[in-house]
Amino acid sequence: MKVTELMTATVITIDAESTIEEAARIMITNGVSCLPVLDNSGHVVGMLTHTDFGFHKKYLPMTDHLYTLMGSWVDPETLEKVARNVSSKIVKDVMTQPVVTVQENALVSTVAALMMTKKINRVPVLKDKILIGIVTRHDFMKLMISENNLQ
Repeated sequence: MKVTELMTATVITIDAESTIEEAARIMITNGVSCLPVLDNSGHVVGMLTHTDFGFHKKYLPMTDHLYTLMGSWVDPETLEKVARNVSSKIVKDVMTQPVVTVQENALVSTVAALMMTKKINRVPVLKDKILIGIVTRHDFMKLMISENNLQ
């Protein structure tokens, strides 16, 4: 099976020069957990996910475990301070890059192996250099449902 048969074709994206606050608003409004980041030419240059929003080790250096992040030393003021600090940043300053992508002719099995070996949850699908879709862990659940129930 080719990746184009499994991918989500409608992809909500964001510009690299947008603010994190704008990104958060787009993600919440559209119910998505990631935004491929595009440059002025429409090429994928990064990926923005919830972990890039500040509640991550690179912003809170001692958060090696979820318990530590949500433990007693993280108080509401700290969380608010991190959120305020990150919301004004520009997407290109916090996005994950380089982005692992696949071309439209890739096999689903290849994408699954890539996601497991690279420990990533989303892979943009390109036609040449243009974004045409995205495969997420959620998309793999479609394989468990008969074709008649997919619509």
